[in-house]
Amino acid sequence: MTSTNVLMEQMLTWMTDNLEGAYNAKYPHGHLKADQHCVNSGTCILVCCYIGALGKVLLKGGPPKRSKNRDFLRFREFLQRCMSDFLIESSARSFPSTPKGRSGGDGWLYEIFRCGFVHSFYPGAKVAWGRESSIKKYWYEYNSLLTLNIDELVSGFKRGIVEFRRLVANDPDLQTRFKESLFSD
Repeated sequence: MTSTNVLMEQMLTWMTDNLEGAYNAKYPHGHLKADQHCVNSGTCILVCCYIGALGKVLLKGGPPKRSKNRDFLRFREFLQRCMSDFLIESSARSFPSTPKGRSGGDGWLYEIFRCGFVHSFYPGAKVAWGRESSIKKYWYEYNSLLTLNIDELVSGFKRGIVEFRRLVANDPDLQTRFKESLFSD
């Protein structure tokens, strides 16, 4: 195994371990919500950040620095190539435009959830997020709110990692440029 492949496997393992730590975290005994999951928003942020980072690798560090919507394009690249089931399911729903004019599940996941959690603490739109392991879908309705299913987001990302590995294995350029692409500006 080349040093690039070792680094890639270390990074993917680190991402998966971090995600599992957040996803499985529960409130401690003595807390009002003891034994309930406590970092659903943090789990969503991690998934979204890792989607963006791996999309950047798939685009070999691109798009160019001055590209409009550069981070969103990286984010969307991973979804298109590694989590197409998310986009397929989302295309069957009707999403109102986001404040920046994006529509669809990719726009909502990026702008309302990822950016909402990172830059505003709370997405602000009339949406929700929760866990419904029995519903094997990314989106569901809860109290008339469009709800992002954290359980399926995590499962979908893990499937996406498997597809990412397959894509890298079949593209020597992705293999040799992994580190350069991941750590480029």
